[in-house]
Amino acid sequence: MRYILLTLIFSIFFVYGVSGLSITLGEATYNNPEYKKAMIDYFQSKTDKSIKDVSVEVIKAQDVNRISEDVTGEVYKPDQIFSCAMVDLDNDNLTIVVDQSKIKNVTPQMYANSLKSAGIEKGYVVVSAPLSISGETALMSIFKSYETLTGTEIPDDVKKASLRELRLQTRLVTETGENGDTIAQLISEIKNGSENINDTQKIKEIVIQAADKRDIDLKSTQIEDISQVIADSQKVQGLATNFKKRLEHETGGGLEDQLYSWLQSRYDYLIDLLST
Repeated sequence: MRYILLTLIFSIFFVYGVSGLSITLGEATYNNPEYKKAMIDYFQSKTDKSIKDVSVEVIKAQDVNRISEDVTGEVYKPDQIFSCAMVDLDNDNLTIVVDQSKIKNVTPQMYANSLKSAGIEKGYVVVSAPLSISGETALMSIFKSYETLTGTEIPDDVKKASLRELRLQTRLVTETGENGDTIAQLISEIKNGSENINDTQKIKEIVIQAADKRDIDLKSTQIEDISQVIADSQKVQGLATNFKKRLEHETGGGLEDQLYSWLQSRYDYLIDLLST
């Protein structure tokens, strides 16, 4: 079976090319030829790989709303989903490039914090949009690209915890007057110090220490919110086990193993579709 799959893989490699890349466009962007071309051109400018033959996925309003409605209360229409992402798994570390001329409220480190909560610590990620947006829903576009590349879905509860963490960071920037990088570094330090800790009281102590160290004045309600969001994120880590294993498999091993894993993920994905 393995050698049959490998034969098919190498056939696909020569006919189509295997780049390890995935591009996801918001449906409003995808449905507008001018916006779509602008995004494809932008992503091509951010990689030395050819993206001509890379399949383009679409993130729809219903996909975003399934997560955002419970977290932020936001419900989007199809013509409001503009955020786009490109992911390349051929990167040992997590590197994030944000088009800050379009993404106004979220920094690379903010995205990194939220992605790590979903078990994502590898990949080259580029985020943009054809017009100015807040950037929070772009997290769903990033997730979509990782799901495409691994053939494995990230559980909704994990996505919600990650989005909740991203929303918390953008809210703290507004409420404290600190810049995005400072808040992102604060959250990163708290997460590192509270790894595998679900007790909100213990996390509160870590929050207070980290804020004092950085001379950030947090209100009691903000300390409470940070502690709860971090605790909730810790609680759903186990749900992402299958995704994290698949991601590790996709980013590890030699070319043959990676190609085999890629086709196996396509096969598994097709079987899942046929069984629903």
